[in-house]
Amino acid sequence: MSKPSINLRTFDLNLLKVFDTVMAERSLTKAAEQLALTQPAVSNALRRLRDTLGDELLVRKGRSLEPTARGQELRLCGARHLAQIANRLSARRV
Repeated sequence: MSKPSINLRTFDLNLLKVFDTVMAERSLTKAAEQLALTQPAVSNALRRLRDTLGDELLVRKGRSLEPTARGQELRLCGARHLAQIANRLSARRV
């Protein structure tokens, strides 16, 4: 898959939260439970992110999902930025 150009105006940032949860759980079903979504909704979100980024991101190995090189890179970068955003949003304003 080739890397398409990403338009941040139309990119759904919720896809990163879904991806991060799937990476943590290594299971679409468990991620769906954590996110209070259906398994098909998580699967669809992962497909949309794969299509947007032009990479499989995760591949099935036995009963688990393992990241591709790009998936691992996204996890490391995405998790850090999601945590920073969450911290800033929850910080009390004085």
